[in-house]
Amino acid sequence: MLLSQQQWLRQRLFVLGSLAIGSLLFLGTLERLQFIWPIKARLPPADVSWHTPLHTLQHKQADRLKLHREKLQMHLLIKQLPRAIIIGVRKGGTRALLEMLSLHPAVVKASQEVHFFDNDQNYAQGIDWYRKKMPFSFPHQITIEKSPAYFITEEVPERIFKMNSSIKLLVIVREPTTRAVSDYTQILEGKERKNKTYGKFEDLVIDTDTCEVNTKYKAVRTSIYTKYLEHWLKFFPVEQFHIVDGDSLIIDPLPELKLVEHFLNLPSWISPHNLYFNATRGFFCLRYNFIFNKCLAGSKGRIHPDVDPAIKKKLQRFFHPFNQKFYQITGRTFNWP
Repeated sequence: MLLSQQQWLRQRLFVLGSLAIGSLLFLGTLERLQFIWPIKARLPPADVSWHTPLHTLQHKQADRLKLHREKLQMHLLIKQLPRAIIIGVRKGGTRALLEMLSLHPAVVKASQEVHFFDNDQNYAQGIDWYRKKMPFSFPHQITIEKSPAYFITEEVPERIFKMNSSIKLLVIVREPTTRAVSDYTQILEGKERKNKTYGKFEDLVIDTDTCEVNTKYKAVRTSIYTKYLEHWLKFFPVEQFHIVDGDSLIIDPLPELKLVEHFLNLPSWISPHNLYFNATRGFFCLRYNFIFNKCLAGSKGRIHPDVDPAIKKKLQRFFHPFNQKFYQITGRTFNWP
């Protein structure tokens, strides 16, 4: 149907009116932009001409933003001494605990074992050397390092006390016989890589002369937790220690991590979304965000050799009284045989 002349004129006037109003609005907006964004700021930088390609401009802008971010971080980031240390025990799950705690945005971890307090040569370098080994962090974050040898080294408690008498100390333990077998397994693997021989577990943990448990064997001594903890308690009150169940951390890590969050006075953050079970590896892996996931090194979760049940039972009987004392001191009881 053809439009009448009157309808046609009305439509033309509407279009022209809309264009006029739009122009006025645009000019008004432009004036406001000119007011808050001075002319000098709108000119291209000295190293950019009006004919510079768009992709070059984008790269230059990205470089400037990166430089600005680095300068900002240089002013805000610092290297702090640890306010918490995972002091042991060896083969208890220290690496897993450290990695899982680093899921929390308020925690920054030292990536390598520093061995400052248990190594005389490192300790002689001084506290500034130790601080330099720590990662950069923001002032509100807690730096944590872990060195399992700290727990069993006699000089360490006093040295840490001199640095910070109020530091929080994390001790992760496993069922003592299981821990001893794991300790043996790691050493055995290292020997085999070097084509060296290593005795059977049963031959190392039992004294052939007395047929009793061989307390000279380091894997056995390290599992007597109370022996070392009593030495630490000469310097620190029991309230500054938190005992982590390493066996539970393998099977169901979240409850243990929530307890550590509370001990460190951290806001509750780590959730089931941060942990997922890897059936191939046989233990939990970490999920930092939708993109970045991480599993522990392939050396974790080694298959233990079969141990003579009679020897295992003998070890469990040996550790039992020490375990009872450990429960009494720490206030935490485990279902160890």
